[in-house]
Formats: sequence, structure tokens, C-alpha cells
Amino acid sequence: MNMMTDISVVDRALSCVFINLYYPGFLDHHYQQTPALSQCSYSNQLHSIQSACFGDSDFYSSNLRNTAWQANDLIINCAPLQAAWAREQGVNLAGLDLVLEQIRQLRPDVIYLQDLTIATPDFMQALRPLTELIVGQIASPVPPQTDLQSFDILVSSLPHFVERFRQMGITAYYQTLGFESRVIDQLGAVNKEIDISFVGGLSVAHQERLALLETVANIPGMQMWGYGHESLATDSPIRHCHNGEAWGLDMFRILARSRITINHHIDIAEHNANNMRLFEATGCGALLITDYKDNLPELFEIGKEIVAYRSIDECVALVKYYQQHPEAAAAIAKAGQARTLRDHSYAQRMLESAEFLDRHIAYRRNKGCFAQYAMHDVQTAVIETDAEHVSHEFTAKAWCDENIPLRQRDLVQTQLEQMYHGQVQTHFQALAQLIKPVVKPACTVLEMGCSSGYYYEILGYLLNMPIQYTGVDISEHFINMAQAFYPGQRFLVADCTDLPLPDQSQYFSISSGLLLHVPRYKEHIAETVRVSQRYVVAHRTPICRKKQTQYFCKQGYGVEMNELHFNEHELLIEFLSHDLRLVSAVEYTSDPSIDCYELSYLFERKNVGCGSEA
Repeated sequence: MNMMTDISVVDRALSCVFINLYYPGFLDHHYQQTPALSQCSYSNQLHSIQSACFGDSDFYSSNLRNTAWQANDLIINCAPLQAAWAREQGVNLAGLDLVLEQIRQLRPDVIYLQDLTIATPDFMQALRPLTELIVGQIASPVPPQTDLQSFDILVSSLPHFVERFRQMGITAYYQTLGFESRVIDQLGAVNKEIDISFVGGLSVAHQERLALLETVANIPGMQMWGYGHESLATDSPIRHCHNGEAWGLDMFRILARSRITINHHIDIAEHNANNMRLFEATGCGALLITDYKDNLPELFEIGKEIVAYRSIDECVALVKYYQQHPEAAAAIAKAGQARTLRDHSYAQRMLESAEFLDRHIAYRRNKGCFAQYAMHDVQTAVIETDAEHVSHEFTAKAWCDENIPLRQRDLVQTQLEQMYHGQVQTHFQALAQLIKPVVKPACTVLEMGCSSGYYYEILGYLLNMPIQYTGVDISEHFINMAQAFYPGQRFLVADCTDLPLPDQSQYFSISSGLLLHVPRYKEHIAETVRVSQRYVVAHRTPICRKKQTQYFCKQGYGVEMNELHFNEHELLIEFLSHDLRLVSAVEYTSDPSIDCYELSYLFERKNVGCGSEA
């Protein structure tokens, strides 16, 4: 394998098996509606069940297949379906033994558990030799029997779950749920005949929800569907407007027929919005009135695409207001549907999944290719010099050495592996911490001095959101490697003092560990500002506070090059002279005894409107 170009190449289509447990009430209902179904073939039964669009149906597998993966679904608690498979394969197995045999025959590269109740230590141990990656998805209370440490990757739509898993040393990805647009085609034309709806469950995990629904049940025009109503008190006002359970397409049709629908999260969601109804309701074209959560503005524009309430009284007031203002309600519903279809589709989610699954499998398969380059080998023989002996051309040529990319990536791979096990490098964390308060999903981010592009991976993981990334480096060898590692991203070979990009074309422009290697740093700063629409970042910048700017010759990755350590005041004045303001800074290395510090700075253009975004 040529590590410079082939690192991400896999010699065959990768495959994934999604393991699902369906709600028994739906399965009973579905088979009662089609009594002969249990005698049909395995493939016909599976098709019938998935055509009902219950839960996430085949939304994951079908969209993952669109990314060139192979994908299959197993609904392991559907007895007639599983019995049909055993019958057709001529095996006398049942339960989890049958599931293990199905996996043996499918030979997947990834096993993806969408319900962790079966993830006991014994079952996980049995799965381990049958695949390369075991992935679990969860946004509900963790079952006590679940062996979380047996998973290679956990996925959750709850940010606080993701953070807790990472603190446990588990690789964890934040991924919101989504909507499948083909549902709209299956529904066909519908009339908006339901004034206000609620579709959802009632259980011990929904105590706050029950209090809300007891109140809104008295609003004229309110109708409700879902499980758990039989446990309500006999005098509950919910009973007079509750219409029983609704599954799959019937549930989607209710939402599509609704002018307004109310949403409320499960208690375990805490301060985060995450449930399926966010996307199902908006995707079906209803005005969503949901409980406010801290991350809700990352998903929708409140007041323009959805409506949010912070109390029961506010929910009632909003429902009544939009009842009386149907045109305003319809306009928000239309905008919400457009946002969901654009940004919250399962097609988009599976593109994200395919990318990180590809990456982790490639890292596993190529692990022996990395030489474990040590941090102390990065910089040796540092000798102080003066400005006259430092050359932009000399340093640029040094970084174009063909040996540097592999040596640096060796070190980076170790740091990435540590990150995925909960040990994040301070400079990784510093950049994420710096821009997290102001970054927006899918905003444009330019990294200058991108080397092998690894900050694309780091920022996506630590920020928990997708970005539109462009990487620039003067080294063609680095850019070739970056394109191999991250084939879906944009990379350019260019000098950082002369960028081939339009003015203000990037929401963020990041000078990434680059300033110290640019003797013509004033020209570089000017270019960084020119291409930025909103924010400028100087990342991994060595500075001194008492001394003047210092110049050095050193050996970096075995190659002779120059390096600058900036007087902080002088450097900040240079940035601020370009009509910027300093927003914040993160200091993550300091040694006052030798007047040596390392910081990352965030600047913002002055007089930029709050809604401005590239």
C-alpha cells in the first residue's frame, strides 16, 4: 500500500448489519392486519414490515446502501419473521443463537445495534469474532445489563450522553435523528383537518410530559395518539381526546393532517432536544410547537421554522395564538419542512455515518503501517538566530519535503487514537473550545497549513457538528495525503500569503500552527483576514510577553526549517490593525521562567451583522 495515496481505500464494498428490536404492540398490530403474513417468505415479511414505516424502518440501511455500502436489517424480536429465516435456511435455532447464525452468514464488517437491551457481556463476546466494528446507538436509559465497554463506537442524539461515553474512554459520535422524504410520497395528498395533535407515549419516563398533556387536553380541537393511555387515571382530561395508538404510516398521516402538533421530550433528554418527532412533524409539514432545549437553535431557527415553549402556560398561549393565526402557522410549518428536508434527512445522516465508519475500519486495517513517531522527534536542535537569516522561501521549501507528511501523520495517528479513547490533546481541545461558542452547523471553515487534513476529523468529532471544510497547504505531498484520508473534502495546494479564494468566502479562516513558520507573517495575516467573512483564528501560536519576536533555526521532522516566536503585543496589534476585535484566547502551554507560551486566538470582524454567514 502506498500510504501517501491509498490509506482510505478498501478492496471491496463494506457491509453493515443493523440489529433492531421493534415495539411488540406494533408487530402484533401489523400481523393482525395481515393474518397470512406469517406464512410468507422471509423477504416478503421483512418488506411488509418495513413498508409500514414504523420507527426508523429501513431508513438507515437503505440510505447507507446509497453510499456504496452493503446493508441488511435484522428484526430479531419478530418471531414469525425469524422463524421464516430459520425455516428457509434449514437451521433449528431460535433467539440469540439464531441471530448469531444470521450474522455468521452475512459476514458484516460492522454490526450496528439500535437497541442495547441485548448487549449483555455474553452476547457481545459472541459478536466480537464475527465483525470488525461493533456500533451501538442509544438515546434512552442505559439498560443495567448492557456492556458499554464492549462497543467500538457509540452513537447518540443526546450530547450529554456522548460526553459521558467519551469520559468513559469510549469512542462516541453525536448524531441527530432524521426524516425519510419518501414518506411524503407514500402518504400522498392529505387535508389539514386536525387542528392540534400530540403523538407520543406516556410512561414513567414521561412525568413532565403528563403534566403538560393534562393541561393542553382542555384546549378545543386537541387530539392525542400514542401508547400508555390505559394507565391514566379515570378522570384524566387526556382520556376524552385520546384516540389510541398510531403506528408507522398512520402516525405520519396524523402529523401530515395536523395544522399544529405539540412535542415534548423524554425526561432523560435533560437540556437537549433529540427526539424523532422533531423531524417527523416538521418533515410532514405540521407546525411544531416543542419544549425549548439548549441545542434546539442548532437544529431549527426558532420562531421561523418551529416554535418553542419554556413552560406549560407558554405552550398553551402559543397553541392558542397559532390557532387564531393560521397563515402565520402555515408559513412556519412550510419553513420547518424545508429545513428538515434540506438538513435533517436520513440520507445526510448516513453520509456522515459512512464517513466515520470508513475511517475507523481503515485505521484498524492500516494500523501496522504507522511507525509511532515520537513527540520528541518533532523538534530538535533549536538554535536562535535573527530575522536576516530567516527566509519565507527556505521554510516553504522545507515543508514541501516529501518525507514530512508520513512522519507527521505517524504522530497524528497516535494522538487521534488517544482522542477516541477519551484522552484529547490540549491543542485539539483548545481549538474546539475556542470556536464552539460561535461555530454553526455546516458553516464554511478554511484551514491554512492543513497538512494531512486531520483537523477536519478532530473538529467534526469534538464540535459534534458537520462543517464545510477546505484545507490549504503549500506541500503537494501533504495535500495528496489529505485527499486520501478525507476524499469528500476540498484541498488546495497554495502559498498562505497568496490564497486562490474569493474575498470573505469563508465563515471561519484558521491559521493552523502556521504563523510560526511564515517569515512573511504580515502578508499571511492579511490573506487570512481577506478570505474570512466573520471569524479569524490563529491556532497553536508560540508567543513571548517580555521579549521581542524571536527567530530560530531547527530540525523539524528531520528537516531543517525556520520558526518564529512572536511578541504577543506585537502580534495582536497586527491582527487588530485589520479591523478585527479579539473575542477570546486559550492558553494551553506556559513556562513563565523562559517567557514561553502557546495560545490560540479568536478574532471577529468588526461591524458584522449577527445573521451573517457564508
